[in-house]
Amino acid sequence: MVYKYKDPINIGMIKRSDVWDAAIIIGALMILIWALLKSFNIINSPAWVDMVPYFGASFSIIGAAYKLGKIKKGIEETDKKVDRILSIEQRFLKVEHEHNLLMSGKLSTAHH
Repeated sequence: MVYKYKDPINIGMIKRSDVWDAAIIIGALMILIWALLKSFNIINSPAWVDMVPYFGASFSIIGAAYKLGKIKKGIEETDKKVDRILSIEQRFLKVEHEHNLLMSGKLSTAHH
Protein backbone atom coordinates (compact mmCIF):
# COMPACT_ATOMS: atom_id res chain seq x y z
CA MET A 1 0.00 0.00 0.00
CA VAL A 2 1.38 3.38 -1.00
CA TYR A 3 0.66 6.39 1.18
CA LYS A 4 0.64 9.82 -0.37
CA TYR A 5 0.76 12.97 1.68
CA LYS A 6 -0.91 16.16 0.54
CA ASP A 7 1.52 18.48 2.27
CA PRO A 8 5.27 17.94 2.02
CA ILE A 9 7.20 18.20 5.24
CA ASN A 10 9.24 21.39 5.29
CA ILE A 11 11.61 21.27 8.23
CA GLY A 12 12.82 24.84 7.72
CA MET A 13 9.33 26.32 7.57
CA ILE A 14 7.57 27.59 10.69
CA LYS A 15 3.84 28.19 10.49
CA ARG A 16 2.30 31.18 12.20
CA SER A 17 0.09 28.89 14.26
CA ASP A 18 3.26 27.19 15.57
CA VAL A 19 4.48 30.56 16.87
CA TRP A 20 1.26 31.10 18.82
CA ASP A 21 1.33 27.54 20.12
CA ALA A 22 4.88 28.22 21.30
CA ALA A 23 3.74 31.46 23.00
CA ILE A 24 1.12 29.55 24.97
CA ILE A 25 3.60 26.85 25.99
CA ILE A 26 6.36 29.33 26.87
CA GLY A 27 3.95 31.34 29.01
CA ALA A 28 2.78 28.25 30.87
CA LEU A 29 6.36 27.03 31.35
CA MET A 30 7.41 30.43 32.71
CA ILE A 31 4.74 30.21 35.38
CA LEU A 32 5.60 26.58 36.22
CA ILE A 33 9.35 27.17 36.46
CA TRP A 34 8.85 30.31 38.52
CA ALA A 35 6.53 28.47 40.91
CA LEU A 36 8.99 25.59 41.33
CA LEU A 37 12.00 27.86 41.87
CA LYS A 38 10.02 30.02 44.27
CA SER A 39 8.83 27.01 46.28
CA PHE A 40 12.42 25.77 46.74
CA ASN A 41 13.57 29.28 47.79
CA ILE A 42 15.95 29.44 44.84
CA ILE A 43 14.29 32.71 43.88
CA ASN A 44 14.63 35.41 46.49
CA SER A 45 12.30 37.81 44.88
CA PRO A 46 13.27 41.16 43.53
CA ALA A 47 10.25 42.98 42.19
CA TRP A 48 10.77 42.00 38.53
CA VAL A 49 10.98 38.30 39.44
CA ASP A 50 7.64 38.54 41.20
CA MET A 51 6.23 39.71 37.89
CA VAL A 52 7.26 36.51 36.01
CA PRO A 53 3.88 34.80 36.50
CA TYR A 54 2.15 37.85 35.06
CA PHE A 55 4.44 37.81 32.02
CA GLY A 56 3.82 34.09 31.58
CA ALA A 57 0.07 34.51 31.92
CA SER A 58 0.17 37.38 29.44
CA PHE A 59 2.00 35.24 26.86
CA SER A 60 -0.49 32.42 27.33
CA ILE A 61 -3.56 34.66 27.18
CA ILE A 62 -2.37 36.52 24.08
CA GLY A 63 -1.50 33.24 22.33
CA ALA A 64 -4.81 31.64 23.29
CA ALA A 65 -6.79 34.70 22.18
CA TYR A 66 -5.06 34.66 18.79
CA LYS A 67 -5.73 30.94 18.38
CA LEU A 68 -9.41 31.40 19.31
CA GLY A 69 -9.67 34.20 16.76
CA LYS A 70 -8.28 31.92 14.06
CA ILE A 71 -10.73 29.18 15.06
CA LYS A 72 -13.64 31.64 14.88
CA LYS A 73 -12.51 32.82 11.44
CA GLY A 74 -12.31 29.21 10.26
CA ILE A 75 -15.82 28.50 11.52
CA GLU A 76 -17.18 31.59 9.75
CA GLU A 77 -15.51 30.54 6.48
CA THR A 78 -16.95 27.05 6.84
CA ASP A 79 -20.44 28.52 7.41
CA LYS A 80 -20.11 30.54 4.20
CA LYS A 81 -19.09 27.43 2.28
CA VAL A 82 -22.01 25.43 3.71
CA ASP A 83 -24.43 28.21 2.72
CA ARG A 84 -23.02 28.17 -0.80
CA ILE A 85 -23.37 24.38 -1.02
CA LEU A 86 -26.98 24.61 0.18
CA SER A 87 -27.70 27.25 -2.46
CA ILE A 88 -26.24 25.03 -5.17
CA GLU A 89 -28.26 22.09 -3.87
CA GLN A 90 -31.50 24.12 -4.04
CA ARG A 91 -30.76 25.11 -7.63
CA PHE A 92 -29.98 21.51 -8.51
CA LEU A 93 -33.23 20.27 -6.95
CA LYS A 94 -35.17 22.84 -9.01
CA VAL A 95 -33.47 21.68 -12.23
CA GLU A 96 -34.05 18.05 -11.29
CA HIS A 97 -37.74 18.72 -10.58
CA GLU A 98 -38.19 20.50 -13.93
CA HIS A 99 -36.39 17.65 -15.68
CA ASN A 100 -38.72 15.10 -14.08
CA LEU A 101 -41.77 17.14 -15.11
CA LEU A 102 -40.44 17.42 -18.66
CA MET A 103 -39.75 13.70 -18.87
CA SER A 104 -43.21 12.82 -17.58
CA GLY A 105 -44.82 15.15 -20.14
CA LYS A 106 -46.26 17.53 -17.55
CA LEU A 107 -44.00 20.37 -18.67
CA SER A 108 -43.78 21.51 -22.25
CA THR A 109 -41.04 23.52 -23.84
CA ALA A 110 -41.67 26.34 -26.25
CA HIS A 111 -39.81 26.02 -29.56
CA HIS A 112 -39.13 29.14 -31.53
